[in-house]
Amino acid sequence: MIKRAGILLCGLIFFIHSQAQEFLGVRNSNYAGIQGAFLNPSSIAGSALPWDINAFSVGTLFDNNFFYVPKGKVPPLGFRKIVNGIVHEDLFYTHFNIQQPNKLYNIALSSEVIGPSFFKQIAKGQSIGFSFAIRSYINVHDVTGHLAQNTFTDFNEKDLWNREWHDQSAKINSAGWFEYGLHYAKIISTKKNRQWKAGASLNFLQGFGAAYAKNANLNYKVLDSVTVQVNSSSFDYGLTKYDSGRRAVSFDNLHHGPGISGSIGVTYTILGDPEHCGNQSSREKLNADNPRQYILRLGLSLIDFGSIRFNRNSHAYHFETSGAIYKAEPDDNSSGKGLNPTLRSIASQTDSNRTLITEHFNMALPSAISVQADWQFWKDFFLNATIIKGLGHGNRVGIVRPDQYSITPRYETNWFEASLPFSVIYYGRWQSRIGVAFRIGYIFFGGDAPASLLGLSDFERTDFYAGIHIFPLPFKKKHSDTNCPEGVLNH
Repeated sequence: MIKRAGILLCGLIFFIHSQAQEFLGVRNSNYAGIQGAFLNPSSIAGSALPWDINAFSVGTLFDNNFFYVPKGKVPPLGFRKIVNGIVHEDLFYTHFNIQQPNKLYNIALSSEVIGPSFFKQIAKGQSIGFSFAIRSYINVHDVTGHLAQNTFTDFNEKDLWNREWHDQSAKINSAGWFEYGLHYAKIISTKKNRQWKAGASLNFLQGFGAAYAKNANLNYKVLDSVTVQVNSSSFDYGLTKYDSGRRAVSFDNLHHGPGISGSIGVTYTILGDPEHCGNQSSREKLNADNPRQYILRLGLSLIDFGSIRFNRNSHAYHFETSGAIYKAEPDDNSSGKGLNPTLRSIASQTDSNRTLITEHFNMALPSAISVQADWQFWKDFFLNATIIKGLGHGNRVGIVRPDQYSITPRYETNWFEASLPFSVIYYGRWQSRIGVAFRIGYIFFGGDAPASLLGLSDFERTDFYAGIHIFPLPFKKKHSDTNCPEGVLNH
């Protein structure tokens, strides 16, 4: 059922890609390296690491309030069981309530693969970097329960037959792209025990797929499992298309349009009381040879501002009809594998009711404002607070990033790091989460909502990540007055 459900195809895409998004337990660390630039580009200036190479990392953020797998149906980390459940259509349930057929549901998914990437300090207080990533986002926002359930059950929910249904709120936005990023950051001021640094990222994008639906005014009636009556309905939609045959897997066939995006950020750091420079104290004040020593670090960043212009094999349509009946034919051979016969029939019979608007469309990226605060409260123990506020795009086509608010206690040393993110995510509803993350040498792994993957709760959301990055492990030198940062003793 899931693999054949139009608006729920994102579920299948999620498990196929299985790749995360905010990396809350990693990107605020002093050992984040180039990963930190994805949250705040200024983080790589004056880093505890002189250089860092991200070999490979993957992760996924997924949250929804419509379908789920009951607790106990999937073993811990049971990816094979989940995939088999999709194939055999026997694993998933929905939260649909026939007494509340117009309740609105939301699905958010972001997947990310970060390939070979690096940063390096090129001069005192200056760093440059490069990153390569494959990213994808899917938003299903404010879809009515009856529409979601009819699609999920292949129109076999008899309690929903022969009733007038309306949906004027559903929005769908999805996009995937290759991202090539350039990063630069610099310490711009150090006076006494106060330091400012700034950074920027410029990303060149190659979109490999997108689809959207908006301005929904859908009025329909399900007559039986193969017949749908659509009355006085309209909506706008767009999608990219792929050539059939072998070209479907070619690089050229994945190029649907260029784009550009950028991120900027600043960081303000309270390094320590200059009177303590050169003296060991109970608070482990700043040592210039150990950039991890600070009292408070505050960051502000604007991330992922930009768009992709899908202009190759890409089309935008307006669908409108005063009335039509769509019925699946027994020998239906129309394209659209993965949809049930009725949905395939509807897709193949809409030509007379749709108008091609343009052969291109723009997809705005999941832009956000982020605030970070990192407090070193005792030796190697830190407390981080991060806010990521996704920005909407009005009626424009674009991905919306879920809001996240987190508090993360963290313990970090050269060879080991552990953090416990407590977060709240908002995407049409509030959802609290407890995560965990570890770094052992060069390997990191964790999640901001791992309970469902570990079999501790119903599977309806998750957020996990893992990766390998290589860097020279820093070490502490003895404190001395000559090691105080420039300006600490002279201002």
